[in-house]
Amino acid sequence: MIHIKNKLNLSPLTIFLLKAGAIYAGWHLLYDNILLPDGRLDTFLSLFCVRMAADALSVFGWEVESSGRILNVFSARGVEILNGCNGLDLLGIYTGFIIAYPGPIRERLLLLAGGLLLLYFANVFRIAVLALSNVYYPDYWDKVHRASSYVFFYPLILGLWYIWTVISDQKTIFSGGDFSSA
Repeated sequence: MIHIKNKLNLSPLTIFLLKAGAIYAGWHLLYDNILLPDGRLDTFLSLFCVRMAADALSVFGWEVESSGRILNVFSARGVEILNGCNGLDLLGIYTGFIIAYPGPIRERLLLLAGGLLLLYFANVFRIAVLALSNVYYPDYWDKVHRASSYVFFYPLILGLWYIWTVISDQKTIFSGGDFSSA
């Protein structure tokens, strides 16, 4: 991973914040200037999330129609998953924290893979909930949409980040002790 020589005698917290800030800035530059305008990765993610949400709702008995990025339940107004609104940016932020915080490579890769998969399925569930909100609570759809990231993604991301800090087997970044900056 990223190795930073601590010749400036920086605290572990400072090293972490510098790494996290650089990764965050790099991710947003990549996402905002290349991935989002190009659209292929966003489109791929949107299409597969909509398809999986439609399949999941069908399994549970709802009559669904999906076409590309649009998911309808019982022919109600559809939910369209646009680029920039499909969770890709949050997947990058999650990944950045796991990379920035030190720990063993094997556990890091396992938590990255498992966490990204879990976040993907949380997004599929979120899309299904958004589609159902159009059927059962159409007057509240905007509120459900605005709150959905806070309900589905942020608690999950914070929980996974917490798990990573616990299993990374490092001394706390707040201590000045022996701290690996790997």
